Formats: sequence, C-alpha cells, structure tokens
Amino acid sequence: MTSSHLRPKHIPTRMCITCRSTGAKRGLVRVVRTDEGRVAIDLTGKRNGRGAYLCHTLTCWTTALERTSIQSALRLSTLTEEDRATLTSFARTLTLEQPMTSSDVSTRLHGG
Repeated sequence: MTSSHLRPKHIPTRMCITCRSTGAKRGLVRVVRTDEGRVAIDLTGKRNGRGAYLCHTLTCWTTALERTSIQSALRLSTLTEEDRATLTSFARTLTLEQPMTSSDVSTRLHGG
C-alpha cells in the first residue's frame, strides 16, 4: 500500500465541561473520580475512573469550581475540601486564556 492510501490518524476529541469547546483529548486536562471517590488530576488520560475534561485556562477552572460542573460531570454529590483544594491549587498555576502543553501541565503540577 502506498502512503497516499493510508488513512489519516484518528485524533480523539473531548469537550470542556465549562465552556463546551471541543479539542484534542491531549489538549485538555482530565479530572477523574477514582474508585475511592476522590477527585484527582489525570495527566496521562488513562487512570481508571469517571473522567471529565477542562481547558487549560483559568477562567474555565474558576467557573467549574464556582458552579457544580465538576460534581455533575463526575457524578458526585459534593467535592471534599481536600479535593477542592487540590483542584484550586492546580487552577492557580494557569493563566487567564493561554493554552498550555501537556509538559507545561506536568511541570506546574509537580513543581519541576
């Protein structure tokens, strides 16, 4: 088969739970509800549990934390204070509207 007959690589798309914009799965941040009922940021996109996606912008994260977007998407009755603190501290590392790469997210989350 020649290269002209190859199918283009499929790029999974996801939707931000706050602004409803769609983008490549790798271009959004996944928040996951673990089996223990905790909420965590999943940089790999492969952790087990129910997931929701947010843009790499402070406005989306702030809005999601102010509303019940995260709880609804993850099917939680409420966020624990510890989970809310984790998400809020991650949100503080974001800029207002500038998207980040996955390496930027990893660096900011792990302080590298």
